[in-house]
Amino acid sequence: MVRAGTENRFSALRLQEGRAIGMNYRHIKVNPDIGPTGAEVSGIDLSGALHAETVAELRHAWLEHGVLFFREQALSPAAQAAFGACFGELDVYPFMQSLASHPNVIPIIKEPDAKLNFGGGWHTDTSYLEYPPMATLLYAVEVPEEGGDTLFADAAAACADLSDGMRRTLESLTGIYSPKIVHGRGGAYAGMAAKSQLGSAYGGEAEVAESEVEHPLIRTHPETGRKSIYCSKYHTHRIKGWTREESLPIFDFLMTHLTEEQYVTRFRWGPGSLAMWDNRRLFHYALNDYQGQRRHMHRVIVRGDRPH
Repeated sequence: MVRAGTENRFSALRLQEGRAIGMNYRHIKVNPDIGPTGAEVSGIDLSGALHAETVAELRHAWLEHGVLFFREQALSPAAQAAFGACFGELDVYPFMQSLASHPNVIPIIKEPDAKLNFGGGWHTDTSYLEYPPMATLLYAVEVPEEGGDTLFADAAAACADLSDGMRRTLESLTGIYSPKIVHGRGGAYAGMAAKSQLGSAYGGEAEVAESEVEHPLIRTHPETGRKSIYCSKYHTHRIKGWTREESLPIFDFLMTHLTEEQYVTRFRWGPGSLAMWDNRRLFHYALNDYQGQRRHMHRVIVRGDRPH
């Protein structure tokens, strides 16, 4: 784990946001001193059935910190899916094939000769769906010796730091969200040799790739009530009533703002690491700095509500 900022900054952020400092967890150990967002959880084996009290503590920690990191887990696809199902209904990803052994587990593999990676840009997962996932669970099967870290940005803290005028303006706007920017006929993955790995539209997914849905630019978390920046230049095609060209400066400003150092934690993967993050609050970015090495991950998503 790489720390961003200073210890005093972390403590100040936690106090300002009213986080439950010093909560007594009975079944898990939670270390939040790893960066501006997130916490590392230890003292738990995720491969078997979990007691309801343990799941309740995990959910509390997840809502408090936004992303939980677990180390040295030994998870089969079925075990990873079962853990995800503790938090809600599992969903499927429309642009990649699941494992033959489990319909809700997606393999994300970057071979040594591949140039483009999956998730290489700041985003929240599939915000272009009518019901985007509330949670993503990513498990490391094989990681490169160096590189391949993932960055996580706290869009709720970044939203709270906007000026009152900017926040009010953004709250009045609706976004047109679409996968077409990445997965559509003219999208970033179109025509790539490894498109099935990268999630380009193929077969019956082509229609989905050109679809559009309306969501707010600033969403309210249904469980915590906190407001978060939700739009991005990769998944939000434009602001409703605006052109994409007119909308991009707003998206660029917000992406620059929410990815400032004081909001970002960098996670270094190891074999058996698992990260579980809240897409209603966090943005993430998979770094593509391990050319010539293989990276193999398994991904599970938990269905969420329609953003409001």
